[in-house]
Amino acid sequence: MKKLFVFALFAAFAGFAWLSLPSPDRAGQTAGGAQQVASGSGVLQAIDRDRGTVTIQHEALPALNMMAMTMAYAVKDRSLIANLRPTQKVEFQLARDGGDYLITEIK
Repeated sequence: MKKLFVFALFAAFAGFAWLSLPSPDRAGQTAGGAQQVASGSGVLQAIDRDRGTVTIQHEALPALNMMAMTMAYAVKDRSLIANLRPTQKVEFQLARDGGDYLITEIK
């Protein structure tokens, strides 16, 4: 009986912990559901002008709860990447709206 009680207590705790985690749909959004923006810097690893994406090895972005990583991002306007080249150091603005990330500025 004691083991059953301990198991039920553990299951209840695990359930509450699971429910307290942000859902993937809401992660990175403010309480009002507004878009979040973070400033970052990094090094361009690749540029795909046809698809309008850049791959950046960047520092941590605490405003988006994102650790340092290398990731491909879509750019808001393809003209932003017209004069960029791989291995170039860049500073950028990264917006998160729902589950999508978008570079809105890059220089």
